[in-house]
Amino acid sequence: MSSLQLVRRDGALLPRPLRIDDDADGALALAELYAPPAGRTSVRAMMNTTIDGSVTGADGTSGTLRNPDDSLVFGVLRALADVVLVGAGTVRAEDYTHPAEDEHLTGGDHRPGGGRTPLLAVLSTTGELPEGLDQHWPLLLLTPSTGLDAARERSGLPAEQVLAAAGAVEALDVLAGRGLLAIQAEGGPGTLGTLAAAGRLDELCFSITARTVGGSSPHVIDGAPRDQRWALDSLLLGEEAMIPRWRRRD
Repeated sequence: MSSLQLVRRDGALLPRPLRIDDDADGALALAELYAPPAGRTSVRAMMNTTIDGSVTGADGTSGTLRNPDDSLVFGVLRALADVVLVGAGTVRAEDYTHPAEDEHLTGGDHRPGGGRTPLLAVLSTTGELPEGLDQHWPLLLLTPSTGLDAARERSGLPAEQVLAAAGAVEALDVLAGRGLLAIQAEGGPGTLGTLAAAGRLDELCFSITARTVGGSSPHVIDGAPRDQRWALDSLLLGEEAMIPRWRRRD
């Protein structure tokens, strides 16, 4: 069974580490730690990275970086999100089907919007819906208004599930307008870069996996140079990864 040590919470070191196990009590403890704010939109980035800064393993996907430590935390984070926002390119590369959540927190009790599962919102500039998605899962396709009608026809989704959004920043406002306030952005790096440049990322929740892979993978946040300051809010330590939570300094 995986276990983590919580060593920092609310920006301060704990007098002694708090053990969090991969069980119902551990899931509840993490849900309390990462609870999104009530009554307002919050945007949390969630990604894997290696010690040397790669967002993919040697095979070119992030899947090989996953481990029991971050699986525990990321499953809880998805149970707290109203919607998971991800670029179509990442969906294709990472073989998304639906955003699985922690089994101990299913049902929506910890999700601000109250939905039984997190919606999956796919951001596509071309209006193409990636293959392989579970279309029985609550699913939204966000695409520029110029291709909206064609995207609805190609995707086979009901019209109300294909929404107009010119990019990642506008997508946040569209989702919030539907009452989806706890938004979790899972990449790719270009999408996170766009949101960071607009000042729309509130939290960075990264798993730094205890591996190096070399190569020339993009940064977790890619795009034009931009200097932003962040404060370390919490830190979890495991055998396979360290998992910091950073909050944007306004």
